[in-house]
Amino acid sequence: MSDIKKAKVPQLNRILELQSFVQNFHYIERVVHLSDTSERRESDTEHSYSLAMMAWFVALHFPELDTNKCIRLALVHDLVEIYAGDTFTFGDKELIASKAQRELAALERIEKEWPDFKELSDDIHEYENLETPESSFVFALDKIIPSIVIYLGGGKTWRDHSITLEQIREVKERKVKSPLVLHYYDELFEILETLPHYFPDKKNTP
Repeated sequence: MSDIKKAKVPQLNRILELQSFVQNFHYIERVVHLSDTSERRESDTEHSYSLAMMAWFVALHFPELDTNKCIRLALVHDLVEIYAGDTFTFGDKELIASKAQRELAALERIEKEWPDFKELSDDIHEYENLETPESSFVFALDKIIPSIVIYLGGGKTWRDHSITLEQIREVKERKVKSPLVLHYYDELFEILETLPHYFPDKKNTP
């Protein structure tokens, strides 16, 4: 028997189960469109990968941050949505009101299903609690990246859902607290203020 088989490493069946679990993430569809010319919306997997790349790139320039931890937090930050589903910030009010309860139940389920991957649930807890510089940093980036993706796509999602710049500003100002991210937020909004055609016509906005 090889040394690998003797060691306490995950067996093949557990690796298959992990891949099955992660593949469910691919099918959680978000509201954000990938481009102005496409009707395809991004998945949670695509969103999390994009966030992880952004967190990795930016965190490298802040020595007070643990870059590897930032990447890990970005990868798992929405994993509870496998069971809880995605909740659109500007969507159904009842879904928004039940978000915390649904995601807590989802996290408890993940903990029960993956006791041999404790770091997974530990990192989700760290992200949710926002008690570390890394979690606050990734949380703030997560609140900005949808606006970046929609901006790159020409504002389609904002127009389709009648979302105004004022609505976006209000949400971001409440949630983007990391001083390492705030200047990106300010610069992005300076750009968006010059692009009124990215947003719904105020005359037709309810």
